[in-house]
Amino acid sequence: MARIHAVALLAVVACGSKKPPEAPKQDPKVAQLETELAEAKKALETERSAAEALRGGEAELKAKADEAKALQDKLAEVVGKYGDVTTADGAVRLELVDQILFPTGQADLTPKGRELLGKVGAALKDVEDKQVWVQGHTDDQPIVIKKAKPEPKPKKPTRGKPEKPKPDAPDAMLPFFTNWELSAARALTVVHYLQDEAKIDPTRLAAVAFSQYRPVSKAKAKNRRIEIVLYPRAKISPK
Repeated sequence: MARIHAVALLAVVACGSKKPPEAPKQDPKVAQLETELAEAKKALETERSAAEALRGGEAELKAKADEAKALQDKLAEVVGKYGDVTTADGAVRLELVDQILFPTGQADLTPKGRELLGKVGAALKDVEDKQVWVQGHTDDQPIVIKKAKPEPKPKKPTRGKPEKPKPDAPDAMLPFFTNWELSAARALTVVHYLQDEAKIDPTRLAAVAFSQYRPVSKAKAKNRRIEIVLYPRAKISPK
């Protein structure tokens, strides 16, 4: 009996000393495939995010292009035959011939010019997200300032009928020394009108003078112009 107990005890001890079975080793090829699959998923997710961002950017650009086209059509209807409206690089450019706005060599608005700018100002006032840069341009014809001639000395009386003095042609006394001053004065005149008469926010306005140095044509008449350029309005935060 004792021998049986001893055998049973040895059997129990022998069973308890056995190690648990080891987990099967993973095939290196399977591990490599799993790594490649994870990398492919990550790359696919990156491409999907990039595609969504691209679609969003395209939609934003299309919306801005549609907005610029609508503004271009609106201004073209306002100016009619007295100007041209174009769109490029996100800016809308309104070109007005100087003969409508100003008398030759002057910077005071004509009645027709005031009427036209009134319509333009009313259209621009509603476009609050655009800044308005008024650019003055001239042709390359130099401005000649003539000095007033001195009073003629009285001639000595002669026998017979006195000779009538021949009238001299009056000299043109122009208020501008060069085309720089003329183009600047015209741009400022338009800016003042847009601020004072059209009631456009002055923080949106700017006057720029280019004189004769931005010609667009060989025809001088086309180079004498005022351009009103609309840019996206910059946000200025006080420091």
